[in-house]
Amino acid sequence: MMKAEAENLEFVTINGLLTYGEAIARRPPVEGAEPPPPLASLEGRPQRVLEAMAAIRLFVQEAQKGFANAAAYREARQALIQQTCGGDELVFFAAWNQLLAQGELAPLFRAPIGATNKPIRRRPVAIVPREHMTPNLAEGRIVLDIGDDRYWLMPRDLSARTLFFTMRHGVSQMDSKKFRVGRRLRNVLDAERGIPKADAIGTALVRTLGLVGKQLDFLQLDNYLDSKSFVHMVSQSPNTRQLFERVVSILSPETAKATQPITEWALESQDFGWATGIEKTAEVEEAAKAFGVDTKTAQRLIKHPLYSYPGGHSFFELYVELVDGFHQLGQSHQGKVLCLYTHSSTLRALLIFLDPRPFSEAFSEFGAYKEGQDNVVLLTYEHGQLSGYSTAVGLSERERAVREALMTAEQGRREKVTLKPRQIRRIVALVSGGDFAGAGAALKELRVTGNRLGLEVYFVQHGFLGLANNWIELVTEQDTRGMSNHASSPIGSSRFEDFKDEEAQLAAIHHLQPYMEDGALIVMGGDGSMRGARAIYERFGIQVVGIPGSIDDNIAGTTSLGLQSAVALANQSIESLKATSAAMGSVFFVEVMGAGSGHLALMCAYQARAEGLLVNEHPDPDAYIEEVILGTLKQTLGVRNKSHIIIVAERTPHQ
Repeated sequence: MMKAEAENLEFVTINGLLTYGEAIARRPPVEGAEPPPPLASLEGRPQRVLEAMAAIRLFVQEAQKGFANAAAYREARQALIQQTCGGDELVFFAAWNQLLAQGELAPLFRAPIGATNKPIRRRPVAIVPREHMTPNLAEGRIVLDIGDDRYWLMPRDLSARTLFFTMRHGVSQMDSKKFRVGRRLRNVLDAERGIPKADAIGTALVRTLGLVGKQLDFLQLDNYLDSKSFVHMVSQSPNTRQLFERVVSILSPETAKATQPITEWALESQDFGWATGIEKTAEVEEAAKAFGVDTKTAQRLIKHPLYSYPGGHSFFELYVELVDGFHQLGQSHQGKVLCLYTHSSTLRALLIFLDPRPFSEAFSEFGAYKEGQDNVVLLTYEHGQLSGYSTAVGLSERERAVREALMTAEQGRREKVTLKPRQIRRIVALVSGGDFAGAGAALKELRVTGNRLGLEVYFVQHGFLGLANNWIELVTEQDTRGMSNHASSPIGSSRFEDFKDEEAQLAAIHHLQPYMEDGALIVMGGDGSMRGARAIYERFGIQVVGIPGSIDDNIAGTTSLGLQSAVALANQSIESLKATSAAMGSVFFVEVMGAGSGHLALMCAYQARAEGLLVNEHPDPDAYIEEVILGTLKQTLGVRNKSHIIIVAERTPHQ
């Protein structure tokens, strides 16, 4: 990781950082922003930067021992500026970011700072897909259907819990998409766009509260979503207070004027220091000029989560303050509902923490502002952990237009398919993706049935690759002799990743067109092949039939060709391992394929009478390992002639 970062930021130099920082400091401040302090000459600063770098290295090493909370980390970092750098923010800026360019700050991502480290075990589940819903998950919770085959699990009461409704303000007068705004600039909502969006957020929140409240009343439980008991918190920025006022006026109109919010440090946005108020394009241009590179290259530094702004701090510092602050709020307000009014940057930091991926991976998705970014994040604090899901409400006109355009495009794709089954005169079949048994028998049956119905039958050699290369051939009875007994695909298959490219798709459609005026395409394969088939249907309106063929059996609602053969072959090997396990008292963890689906593993475990099964669909694999698998092994190890076989589906997350 360090090496990669250093290679990406090799253009960064101490002199370039000092020049860039000075250029930012000397720009005239925008109205309402704090002006940077007057700067002395740069003479002697490069040497002081080197001395500061040595101190920061020690700071990074000490950070691995941990900080009790975000405040302790912030104080230690501030001490570096005041003591090591003599209060010279420019020296600290250059030293910190030079170490960043060299990859020496990366260990901070793993430093135990308060509650910021992502938990090893999974958090309490708040949002559950339909296929993962179990009685255990629903026990003691209210289950709300939120659409898209997903359920939101709400607690029946708030004992030892804290509920958060976290909202970001709408569009402000100084737009954070174009300018560095941050906590140093007193920004207000835009009258034409920001105020209506704030009202939409309030309306959506009231609708959500009403839905849950009805459930609580129906179950004859105390309605903990009485808005009169809510605790409201804002940042120091006026736009969050405006958002609070708009939401409360809709949420509790009779008590809105008497309700006062609490100012909370954890809700503050990022500190951009001397760059506050600067247009982002101008900022990047100054960096490119200072380092002698193009603007795209200069952005690598500025967009890094550990990049510290001159006179300010980094996104990572914001992340630390927010995550640790939210845990403290949850701990200190148990039994309460908190309405938190904050900013885009803080909400992004929250989404990064809630994402199960490591910080760097989650940052790549949530680190930059997106127009469709969620306006509300609903959270529950329980058992010392945060869980949550996000929901986009209060969409802007542009966001609504994008959504309507997608719906219109989808309707257009559907209308393209006007071919009726009785009009089909020919079929074109191919096999795509990984190998599986049964393809030969299916292809022969297609030829036999097709000819009986008077259809011309064509086969494509080697899947989508053959389609792109026009390897399409008319099939006769002689061509399909012996196909039923073929162990694999008699017409070949392939994993053609280039089919994702537009050029390959256009070539395939060009070759298909002569057959599709009164024909249909038949695709046999797994989930990737089905996605390719769907892309052809959606984009070009070609009628497509999918036949699931995959030993993974990972296409919902179907049983794939090749599954039974895969189970039979796997169990031949498992039976041999069982004999060895029984004879030697060994424990075997047998991983079978599945591509994220546990169906193959489940069938293998059932037929082999395995002692344990670990699949991706389990809501908490680590707990299952600890409580069930290890518990079973403790009881059975040492029993004479007893086998110990655990079946594991591939891609199952576990420690």
